[in-house]
Amino acid sequence: MTEYTSDSLGRALAAAAEAFLTAMRGDGDEAFTSAPHSEDVTWAPAAAEPILFDPLTDPLPMRATPDREADQKSQDMCSLVYIASIGRFYAETGEGAGADEIRRFAQKAGYMNGRAVNGWNSRPGSIRSVEVVDGKRYINQTAAKWLAKLERALGVDINGDIRWVEVDDEGNVTVP
Repeated sequence: MTEYTSDSLGRALAAAAEAFLTAMRGDGDEAFTSAPHSEDVTWAPAAAEPILFDPLTDPLPMRATPDREADQKSQDMCSLVYIASIGRFYAETGEGAGADEIRRFAQKAGYMNGRAVNGWNSRPGSIRSVEVVDGKRYINQTAAKWLAKLERALGVDINGDIRWVEVDDEGNVTVP
């Protein structure tokens, strides 16, 4: 039986890592760099198959945080968890999300509490995506379209139905 020392294992790992990086670069002459950061959700998912995820019942498949210093993927996951939870809740119950649900959804998305999302879509430059009707929160059609983009970018498929409310050009909300 061959005996391996920590030094020989370290050299073997270093050689394997170098071979891997060379293969990833192609011909070995190109510098290996990560993709540029983008505020848009256009980066490719790492998984070959989408990850099925129900935000109401499943643990997070990846890190989610609203921290602006975090990587874009983690911020996008935060948005996906929050808006998908509201849309899934409406699909499951036929009702908008109340304060207790919003607190739970916000915390799962990485926020400290439900108060942290009170102005979630009223930030400067933010597109309105959450509607409040009679104290209950619903996602609108803009959020539903954004959610589909987030799913593609993150390589996640929301497991279960999503429902949203319609908002007309004058801002009137229709809750079916």
